Amino acid sequence: MQPSFRSYRSLLRQIRTENRRLYRRLRSRQLATVEASALRQVESRAHTGSKPLYTLESPQGARFVLKLGDPALLEAEVVAHRLRDLGKRPSIPAQIREVMIDGEARRGLLKPFIDWDPERELPADSTQWTDLQRHVMLMEHAWEWFLDNLDTNPRQFALLGGQGFPVNVDWDRAFGQDGESELSRFAKYKGTLPSARTFLYADYVEGRIDLRLGMLLGEARRIRKLPKRELSKALNGYASVRFETLEERARFLSTVLERQRHIESEFRRFARSLLAERRAFSRARKTGPEVGVRERLTVFRAGLWNRAQHAWHAFSGSAAGNLGRNALKAIRGLRLRTSP
Repeated sequence: MQPSFRSYRSLLRQIRTENRRLYRRLRSRQLATVEASALRQVESRAHTGSKPLYTLESPQGARFVLKLGDPALLEAEVVAHRLRDLGKRPSIPAQIREVMIDGEARRGLLKPFIDWDPERELPADSTQWTDLQRHVMLMEHAWEWFLDNLDTNPRQFALLGGQGFPVNVDWDRAFGQDGESELSRFAKYKGTLPSARTFLYADYVEGRIDLRLGMLLGEARRIRKLPKRELSKALNGYASVRFETLEERARFLSTVLERQRHIESEFRRFARSLLAERRAFSRARKTGPEVGVRERLTVFRAGLWNRAQHAWHAFSGSAAGNLGRNALKAIRGLRLRTSP
C-alpha cells in the first residue's frame, strides 16, 4: 500500500531539511583557504587500500585526507563534488593539491576528514532501511546515472547524523563509462559487486517495499535545471585530464549535456518499467491461466538474479571475501606508492 499524501509530504520535508543541513555542514569544510604547505602528516604510513590515504592535520587542528591515484580517477571526484554542489546536494569537498609526504611533494586528492563509522552501513535487505534511507537512495539514483557512476555498493555510503542519512563518500568512478552507461536497475560496476539500488529496486518490484517514484523524478528535474555554464566549466576541467584530444573532450561534453537534457524523460521511462515489472511479479504469484509461461520465466530469472546479488554481497563481506579484496588492494596500493 502506498503511503498517504500527507505522510509523503512529511517525508519529503524531512529529506529536504536533512539535505540542507548536511549540505551546509559539508560545504563549510571547503578547501579554498587551506594552506597545503602547512599541513603535517599525522601517521607515518599510508592507510592500506587500492589508493593510498594519508591523514594530515592543519596548525589549527583540522584533519584532512590525501588520496593518491590515477589523475583521471581523482579528477572524477572533483567534478562529482562540483556538480553536486551546483545541485545543493551533500558531498565531501575535494581538490587536487600538492602536499609534502615523507619529505617528498605528492600530488593527490585532498578532502576534509569526515568522522563516520565505516562499520555502520546499509544492509542488503532494504526492508531494514528506514523510509528516509530508502527514498534518499531512490533520489540518489538520478545522480548516479547523471554522473555515470555505477560503483555504488552499500559500503560506500556514510550514514550521517542521527537519522543515518546516506551520503556517498567515494565518486572516483564518476564518468567511468564516459557518460554512456545504460539506465537499468541491473546495471553494475562489476558483476560480483552489487550496488545499493540493486537491493532497493529488487525489493520494490517484488513487492516487499513501497517507493514514491515521484521523488526520483523530482531529483531528475533538479539535475535538468543545473546551470549550463557552470556545468560545462566543471565538465571541461575533468575532460582536460581524462581525454587527450580536443575531439574526445568535445564528444564527452556533448554526451553529458545531452544526458542532462533528457534526464527527466529517461527516468519517466525507467519508472514506468519498474511499475510494469512490479505488476508482473504480482501477477506471477497467481496461479491462473492469465499468466503466460514467458512472463513467469522473466519473473523467475529476475528473482534468481536478485538472490545471486545477495549471495555475492554476503561473500564480499565474509572473511574469505575480505582477504581476497584486501590482497588485491594491497598490490594496487604498492604499485601506486612505488610509482614516480
